[in-house]
Amino acid sequence: MKKVVGLVLVVAMFMVLLAGCSQNASSSGSSPSEQKSQQTGKKEPIVLKLAVESAVGTPGEVSGQDFKKMVEEKTNGEVMIDYYPVGQLGTGDDLTELLQTGSVDMSWRAIDWYSKFEPGWNILSMGFLFRDQEHLNMFLTSSKNEEFKANIVNKAGLRVLADNGVAAPRVVISKKPINTPEDMKGINMRVPEIEMYLKTWTGVGVNAVSVPWGEAYMALQQGTVDALESPLGSIYGMKFHEAAKYITMTNHIYSPYVMVINEKSYNKLTEEQKTIIRESAFETGKLFSKYDSESADIKVQEMMNQGVTINKTPDIAAFQAKMESVVEKSEKDRLWPEGLYDYVQSLK
Repeated sequence: MKKVVGLVLVVAMFMVLLAGCSQNASSSGSSPSEQKSQQTGKKEPIVLKLAVESAVGTPGEVSGQDFKKMVEEKTNGEVMIDYYPVGQLGTGDDLTELLQTGSVDMSWRAIDWYSKFEPGWNILSMGFLFRDQEHLNMFLTSSKNEEFKANIVNKAGLRVLADNGVAAPRVVISKKPINTPEDMKGINMRVPEIEMYLKTWTGVGVNAVSVPWGEAYMALQQGTVDALESPLGSIYGMKFHEAAKYITMTNHIYSPYVMVINEKSYNKLTEEQKTIIRESAFETGKLFSKYDSESADIKVQEMMNQGVTINKTPDIAAFQAKMESVVEKSEKDRLWPEGLYDYVQSLK
């Protein structure tokens, strides 16, 4: 009888141990986040990596922080934004590749980097294309641009959430006054090695000189170049106004900032979260434009106080007339879809 009781106790203890091992194995098979979710009953947040190339404190970077805060607050922490400014995760085409693979979920930067997927956006680098910012906005909200945005979802797996972040346009800073193309004929001008930029300024009549951005101040100071084109908001920070005292508001190129997300990352979100992230991106665009405009106004006044002359009314019609042959050749070379230039010009 004692042997039977002992055997029963051994079997019972074995069953208890077996049940414990089974429970531990089940728990260890769960990921840490799943175990935490099981314990708390709360779903783990979706985490999205946002890459921003802008330097800390600039309109692009500050508005990126605003986006992070808006999304996290409006989703009650269900979507969290890992924020990486100053090109920490990559820049240029390298960042575009990371976006496509999903190694980075989102980016906030100029639209130029996506024209490789949509040739129609090459036209945004065509000088003297837009009459003003309102004209640009007409294009950005047009059915044609909606078509272009749909194209990059299909071609590249990237979705534009917002494209309404418009910075102060590009202008010319020079050592002598400029009002017409004739004033620029034959001068040495630093021009970025971007095809449409080069076509624009050689069409005006300058000698385009290749100088790295970081060396542009020295080139202007030493007389290697007599002028350069630049975003208005960058002139003060680069101290170009110390080497050249004339700024001409040619406003020759407007370059929208766009919030882009990897399509697979986007589809991880619920419909409500998608709406929040789109609305937050659009609000971020408005804030970026506001910050950039305010910053540019302050810097322009500071430069004027330091003896810089600002020409706000150059003969833009004369510059546009110089672009006719450039446009004709660019369309012939299929740099953008045929008829797109006329379409943009027809927007009223």
